[in-house]
Amino acid sequence: MTKYRFIRLIFKLIFKIIAKIKVSGLEHFPREGAFILAINHLALIDPVILLAVLPPRKMTVLVARKWEKSFFVGWLVRSVGGIFIHRGEVDRHALQEALKALKSGAALGLAPEGTRSRTGGLQRAKAGVAYLATKANVPVLPIGISGQQGFAKTLLHLRRLKIHVNIGELIYLPPVSGKDKMAQLQAYADEIMIAIAKLIEPELRGVYATAVADERV
Repeated sequence: MTKYRFIRLIFKLIFKIIAKIKVSGLEHFPREGAFILAINHLALIDPVILLAVLPPRKMTVLVARKWEKSFFVGWLVRSVGGIFIHRGEVDRHALQEALKALKSGAALGLAPEGTRSRTGGLQRAKAGVAYLATKANVPVLPIGISGQQGFAKTLLHLRRLKIHVNIGELIYLPPVSGKDKMAQLQAYADEIMIAIAKLIEPELRGVYATAVADERV
């Protein structure tokens, strides 16, 4: 058994005990081929929730470099072939590693916001997710996670978490062209976040709540 499969099994067992997880839209999850897996990020446990419930396949993740020296998180990220990236700047080495992973046929997991939200709702996406998707010519799979907020308090009260992992349809972005490419990439990133917003509870939609409401009018 590979290290990845062993770690996945451990987290599956842990979450069977501490949480009741509902997974919707699993039919949209590609079993092969490269794609970007884009999630909302409200809690530290978000990545391991997905590790526990998604089908096993070749995958890597982008993680803030601040976690590299963390004993457990650093070990876990390295064990699943993760890529550490400097947050808040253009980390060309990390981006090249991410593109290399996508071109090898792997799935790449990331949070388009670039960091964990401290507001309790979605924050504005960074353009990086759209840059990687268009550069590698791969689709984006939006995944919304609800119910993970306040997980520590819930567990301290000896209650099981009630988590919903909602998987959307693949998003295929057109190539970027013209002069203002950054504006196009940001618009694509916002499109991805709106798709994620539709997959989570309304109170978690943050800055994209109005955009979702406008689409439904």
